[in-house]
Amino acid sequence: MEQLVRTRLITAVLIVTVFSAGFLLGVLADGSLLAGPADVSLAADSAAGSSPERKPMYAQVDPDSAQLVRIDSIVRVHRRSMKALHEEFRGEYALRYDALVHDTRSAIKAVLTPAQAARYDTLTAQRDRERAEKARDRDRDDD
Repeated sequence: MEQLVRTRLITAVLIVTVFSAGFLLGVLADGSLLAGPADVSLAADSAAGSSPERKPMYAQVDPDSAQLVRIDSIVRVHRRSMKALHEEFRGEYALRYDALVHDTRSAIKAVLTPAQAARYDTLTAQRDRERAEKARDRDRDDD
């Protein structure tokens, strides 16, 4: 009988210890996942309206001109496939995606002051316009 009580007590202590350790690790990990201060140089670029274009990875390995011709052909073929896939995605998920974005933005605005919310609306509208312009440019380039 005493052995059974001791076993249960040890089991309970181990369970509490494991859960406590998990809880503490979760709190520590969650704290490290919080957003830190923004990079000032990125904020300055963004404020200036400049958008640094990423150099394709294949261009970063310095291919010769013959390789570039073949790579461009490959990219063109795959870009058409990706465009078709994106169109399929938009048709299937656009409404849900837009609703999720709207809900997220509304939840964020609920935390802000009225002045901050107005500024947030301006920024999100600007971001939406820029994304739409980029999408139109991409579509035009692909045609």
